Amino acid sequence: MAVKPGYKLTEVGVIPEDWEVKRLGELVDFAKGKGLPKSKVSIYGKRQCIHYGELFTLYPTVINYILSRTDSDDEFVTSSTHDVLMPTSDVTPNGLAKASCILHDKIILGSDILVIHPGNNLFGPFLAYLIRREKKQIMNLVTGTTVFHLYAADMNKFTLKLPPFPEQQAIATILSDMDAEITALESRRKKTRALKQGMMQELLTGRIRLPIAKHNMVSDRTNPTVEMRQ
Repeated sequence: MAVKPGYKLTEVGVIPEDWEVKRLGELVDFAKGKGLPKSKVSIYGKRQCIHYGELFTLYPTVINYILSRTDSDDEFVTSSTHDVLMPTSDVTPNGLAKASCILHDKIILGSDILVIHPGNNLFGPFLAYLIRREKKQIMNLVTGTTVFHLYAADMNKFTLKLPPFPEQQAIATILSDMDAEITALESRRKKTRALKQGMMQELLTGRIRLPIAKHNMVSDRTNPTVEMRQ
């Protein structure tokens, strides 16, 4: 197989010459969340926390805000900045291919959260994006039949194509900026839809009238000039 200049052939395919192929277990340390039943989670409380179920529904690839709190005084596991969090159990295996990098430290992490502490050669947000992209590989690491699980011993085997650290940062920054743009566009779309629904209510009930200028009613039916009045 011919490989173009600047690239090399590896067991996972062709990659840039300055990239490496690594097992995740060579680059990180693992921990596991502890405690924090859903009954002890609310929007109020003295300490910020993340319940594992929120990783499925509330948090994006990069967590820069914390939604939940708790007043529990139990002994907990807490986050460090740039930890990557993954749910460890679900009723469908697809749900376990989720990863979120947390940008805050000392956040309480509940049970059923796999906590990945990146080493000096791995940028947390880059790893979170990569795990989400490698869904097929995660599916091969999941175990279980009725309830599916993903453990540290499984993620040890996760294979990644590793760019130099500055390039990891650059990749994650671009993807994060695109996520922010998508979120802004989705918000605008929701507001526009809500505005349309409101206008439909007003226009189709006659609360707002749109009289058509008389000189256009005959001469230009396809492009009438309208004046809005209430």
